[in-house]
Amino acid sequence: MRIIDQLRSVRHTFAANRARVALTLLGIMIGAGSIVLLASLLDGAQEALLAINQEASETDLVRVDRAAPSARKATRTRRELSAGDAEVIGDSPVLPGARVTTERVRWTRAYRGKEKKRVMLVAAAPMALSLYRLEVGQGRFLTDDDLVSGRRVCVVGINVWRELLDSAPSLDGLTIKVAGVQWTVVGVLKNKPVMGSGEGPWMWNNKVVAPRTTFNAIFYEEGQVNEIYVRLGQVGRAVAERMSDARSIIRGMVLRRHYGVDNFKVDRDAKDQEQMNMIVLIVKILLVGTGLLSLLVGGINIMNIMLVTVTERTREIGVRRAIGANPRSIVSQFLLESAFIAMAGALIGVIGGLAVAAISAAILSRVVGQWSMHVVPWSIGLGLLLSIATGVLFGLFPAWRASRLDPVEALRSD
Repeated sequence: MRIIDQLRSVRHTFAANRARVALTLLGIMIGAGSIVLLASLLDGAQEALLAINQEASETDLVRVDRAAPSARKATRTRRELSAGDAEVIGDSPVLPGARVTTERVRWTRAYRGKEKKRVMLVAAAPMALSLYRLEVGQGRFLTDDDLVSGRRVCVVGINVWRELLDSAPSLDGLTIKVAGVQWTVVGVLKNKPVMGSGEGPWMWNNKVVAPRTTFNAIFYEEGQVNEIYVRLGQVGRAVAERMSDARSIIRGMVLRRHYGVDNFKVDRDAKDQEQMNMIVLIVKILLVGTGLLSLLVGGINIMNIMLVTVTERTREIGVRRAIGANPRSIVSQFLLESAFIAMAGALIGVIGGLAVAAISAAILSRVVGQWSMHVVPWSIGLGLLLSIATGVLFGLFPAWRASRLDPVEALRSD
């Protein structure tokens, strides 16, 4: 039987049983659409959480923090975490291509005339822009020239710009006094909100970012830092394996420099990140399971309508057998019909899922803040493949039953 004849047969099934076909398609549509919708929302949620995260949390990033030594080693000679540690890590031949930066913070107040505001002064480098997923809304960010020249320039958070600088349209000649030092404002960061209530100087909206060289020269000549960030170079191995090796190497280098005193922590939040990744994986499995349940219902409906179709077309089956059609061709005819029905429902479901995802993203972007629409290719492919597989699987019994009909008895059917 030609493919065009198969399509005509499917069209006949749709036209003759519109209500039943609509109900059958509904189950498949919900199954395929839910996979696409939930995958899109999950990716959007992950991106939104990253966008509002005030910390650096990339998968190829190793973080070293200051920490109190153990009581047994508290009296031993040691070094504090410093820029020297970062230089040793950056120069290490066993970490080729690694980019290293440091951060030092100072809780203080910013002044502009009679106005004042509680802020966090951050000593950073140009790498901080990508490290914390920051965007510049006005002016520029820190440059390498700022670090080399030790310029007293700064980039302020949007709340500092609004509250202290009166949302000045131009930054030319604009200055601000922070921690008793006069800084020239060269840039303003875009809004980086947090989810939920509560604000504080720890937010990037309330921070003032200065070149780390200038900061160290003014406040900390010994070069002490709060954190060291190491972004690994591109190496042809799995990320998890590279990260595990890098943590061990970095810990060993810093420990030697600190005379064996572990007054630091390497990736103290690594376990929390692993737990978060596990939660995301579980959610993805659950969303696929939700889609499978809906497809199961749709598959049962497909079996039902195909059984009814076999009963209604018994005489047609008898005629085909009488003119030479073998049982195999009968099976393929009904399997193709059930697969076409499932594919039609899947296509409608995928389109509907994408439409609902776009509407949801538009609503959430107004409610939450940063939420973009995501089209997840694997979810579309999975929805279509599972739907077609469901149609074939649940069409097997009706197709087998049609092929087992006795030709003579089938011709006698009214």
